[in-house]
Amino acid sequence: MEDGKNAPAAGRHTEGNDQMEMMLHHQNFMLAVRQQMGWPAFKPANDAIGWTSGREVDFEVGSEVARIAQMLSKDLVYAGWASTRAKDPTSFCVAYREMLTIDIVDRLVPWAASDEAPLVLVSTRADEYFAIDRRGSLVRVEGRPRNIGKGRKLAMKRIKVAAATMGDEMLANNRVVPTGGEWIAPETPIETIVQFR
Repeated sequence: MEDGKNAPAAGRHTEGNDQMEMMLHHQNFMLAVRQQMGWPAFKPANDAIGWTSGREVDFEVGSEVARIAQMLSKDLVYAGWASTRAKDPTSFCVAYREMLTIDIVDRLVPWAASDEAPLVLVSTRADEYFAIDRRGSLVRVEGRPRNIGKGRKLAMKRIKVAAATMGDEMLANNRVVPTGGEWIAPETPIETIVQFR
């Protein structure tokens, strides 16, 4: 039993603990976005989307997100944060792979039609949104839903509620990729279910 003389004051955290808590918060937020958009918690057979976060989106960040999308051979959903202490992201974007290019589409907002409908990411400057189709691919859809403000509030509420249930441990396969750095795929054997129809 400790006598308490050298123990930190109740409620005080070290800077390292604070940093880990915020990294965990950002991880769980992105896991919640993933879940609420309809992506499974496990690696699906069509593993075509990556989920990432980091600094606020600018030209340099957009270029890095495109590089990572190319390296992973996946479209990416990205949340940009003003700082590690920020409670909510300031921006969302996607790296969307076309035949010959990777489009970085920023100024997106999460949007929900109802409490049950999968979230989509709606552009605030173009007449389009991004959703996940039944194959698990990110699709670019023309048109914009109505009531953007109301749907955005509902989406953020759902994300925050889901994030609160995501646990308190960093995922073993969570990766930090420094700007310009390499990414190494985690060693997670996946047995794909094959159906003959």
